[in-house]
Amino acid sequence: MESRRADDVPSTGKGIINRLQERIPEGIVPFIPVIIVAFLLILKPYYLFPTHGDLDFHLVRAREILMDPIQGLFWDYLVYYPQGRPLGHPPLIQAVIAGLWMYGGLRFAHSIMCMAQILVTVFTASWVASRWYGRQAGLIAGALVLASPRPDTLSVIMPAAYIPVLVVLTVYLLGEDRLSAAVTGTLALWTHFIALITVVPAVMADGIRRNLRVIAALLPSLILWWAYFLSFRGAPQEASTGGYLSVTWLVFMVLLYFGIPGLYLVRERREFRPLLVYMVVVLAAEFLFDDISRGLQYVALPLAVVGGYAGSRMLENSSGVVKLVTVVLIISSATVFTEQLLLTDMRWSDTVIPFENHYHPLKEYIETHTGPDEVVWASSSIADKVAWMTGRRVSSGHYGPPPGFRETHQRINIYDENGKFVVRDEKNRTVDVIYPL
Repeated sequence: MESRRADDVPSTGKGIINRLQERIPEGIVPFIPVIIVAFLLILKPYYLFPTHGDLDFHLVRAREILMDPIQGLFWDYLVYYPQGRPLGHPPLIQAVIAGLWMYGGLRFAHSIMCMAQILVTVFTASWVASRWYGRQAGLIAGALVLASPRPDTLSVIMPAAYIPVLVVLTVYLLGEDRLSAAVTGTLALWTHFIALITVVPAVMADGIRRNLRVIAALLPSLILWWAYFLSFRGAPQEASTGGYLSVTWLVFMVLLYFGIPGLYLVRERREFRPLLVYMVVVLAAEFLFDDISRGLQYVALPLAVVGGYAGSRMLENSSGVVKLVTVVLIISSATVFTEQLLLTDMRWSDTVIPFENHYHPLKEYIETHTGPDEVVWASSSIADKVAWMTGRRVSSGHYGPPPGFRETHQRINIYDENGKFVVRDEKNRTVDVIYPL
């Protein structure tokens, strides 16, 4: 069944949207969640400093692209010197970070990317849901998408966070502008490896014959990156963090409460099959990788979009008690994520603190005591940090060495010991001790 515009979706009763229109322009209503989140992000700038984990990996890649765009786009060369290692993901997001880094500095790049990642996710949920199912559905979808099983992956820069956005936009654009759908699908293929198994199946589920040109446009990028990753299939890539259970799963149940009925309600619409195929494939893949929490994070956005429709129907066709419960659940869906923003202790006055924060003295020491082309060794816990902070090649790393690699100590070797950084020479003699901020 062909995709319908928002005005084609039936509506009964006054509904919450009409009450909102008494005070708020109707065009603004779907984007109230985006506006609220944007205000909180400005009020509580959690992104002023880098965080641990995967971000080190992506900042190393951005630094490599900034230093040598040709080599950096297709090889990870700062760590595990001299071999380096193959990419863990296609380089689009890291290239964007590198461009922003060059334009306004690292803190600027980090701040822009953190805010954009969250705002684009909420905006996409609200915009697509409002176009498909009406303004009220857009408002609800924007709130529901914050009910994430992994809010950390929404707030920390991760290419994976853009895959649900690009896939949902691709599915929407298949019914509006196939050329634009080919563009968003291609961007996904250059963003994260999970797109290599989800984008084309989702497009094919919409109809192979009518999307032949879209599929043909996607094939060059699909073939390129499949060939690349299959060529290095024996090399370890970015480490999986594994799944975990937390209070955020209770909030995610709210999203399921709306999302599953939403899938049922749109079962006859055009977007149902591609969205369902995407969700099934990504959940199956993450189950095999033993990281089901990441898989659920990937499907949060499409669930929120269709869940917005279910929530809208509940508000329009239910009794007063059910409407009240529905409103409470919609509001509560964003509580965990917004609470994290409100409780952060970061202030704009903290910009006087170096972006590297605790590691800044280590950065200064390395830059003072080594040349730009020198190689250093560092403990696994700080190897990637040393690489992105200083641009020095590091004869070690964090996420796993390439096959056959053997670590080699250098003139300067940095050990992370008992909350301080111990510098030793090639004969293992301590030459300096650096204390973090």
